[in-house]
Amino acid sequence: MNVAVQTEIKSTDWLDGVRWLATIAVITIHVVAPYLYQYGQISIVNWNIYNLIDSFSRFAVPFFVMLSGALLLNRNIILVDFIKKRFLRILIPFLFWSVAYTFYHYLEFESQDPNYLIYFFKSLKEGASYHFWYIYMLIGLYLAIPILNKWLLNTDDKLIIYFLFLWFFGLIINFFEINFHKDFSLTFFTGYLGYLILGYYIANRLLKINSYLLLVIFLAATGFTFLSTFKQPIANGMFNGKYYQYLSINVVLASTSLFILIKNIFSVNKIYIHKIKYCNQYGFGVYFIHVFVLDALQMFDINGGFVNPLVGAIVTILGCYLISLLLIVLLSRIRFLANLIN
Repeated sequence: MNVAVQTEIKSTDWLDGVRWLATIAVITIHVVAPYLYQYGQISIVNWNIYNLIDSFSRFAVPFFVMLSGALLLNRNIILVDFIKKRFLRILIPFLFWSVAYTFYHYLEFESQDPNYLIYFFKSLKEGASYHFWYIYMLIGLYLAIPILNKWLLNTDDKLIIYFLFLWFFGLIINFFEINFHKDFSLTFFTGYLGYLILGYYIANRLLKINSYLLLVIFLAATGFTFLSTFKQPIANGMFNGKYYQYLSINVVLASTSLFILIKNIFSVNKIYIHKIKYCNQYGFGVYFIHVFVLDALQMFDINGGFVNPLVGAIVTILGCYLISLLLIVLLSRIRFLANLIN
């Protein structure tokens, strides 16, 4: 029994690596994204450095969704328990941080609404902060998990591959804006649901794929993202994020290949994996608070343009992550806040 338990723990180490990398990648995107909208205002060399950094970080959200599929779609789920133990663990911090961000913006922008409650409910509809879109999307996915899990536990690989094929085909239709008959629709197969099932399939059923091939696919897809994004503003004079979209074919290929590659080759000293696991305990809170931290760093002129693009990006990303982590660790030690913030 002890051997089995150890094997199970070891088998999830790569998923801890995925979670940590995804957290860093999200912060990276939020650090460099503002400069991409400054096309024509900053040098083309600097702009392309930001473009390159962002292009290599587009796996962030796909990783988080695939991670949810890998961890949650492989167990017997009792609906009531799932709502209590999983769904509420997202909803409660989401509401807490929504209050925090809306109150901050209410004071910052001196809202014209007569009271905070009116402003709060208006903001809740759109999202209290720009990065909250992911939480809204995740809540929708979580509502489907008990249904999907029942299907996946009682189906074979062929049907899962068939679903993923339809998902990818639907993404191709959307990406290239291919028009079929007006009543032909694959909308059920074109959302983030595909990433959820893909994460389950890779983690639990996929046989090993050659790592060199995966690396080539990742670099080629990322290179396509970079070059295509660079080419877009040349044509119309402004930044266009079409190829950055998380459901674009190039991002799907880059994210999927890197996800599998990490599963293939992930190997970290036991000391470091324990540190990664420790950091990941506070990852959800870090996701919520990091935009506050970026705003605070900006007040001290620490941002992606600090000194130069590379130095600015690295210093701001690491500073934001470490400060966010420290704040969540400290806040989590306040008993009544622990379950509210993380």
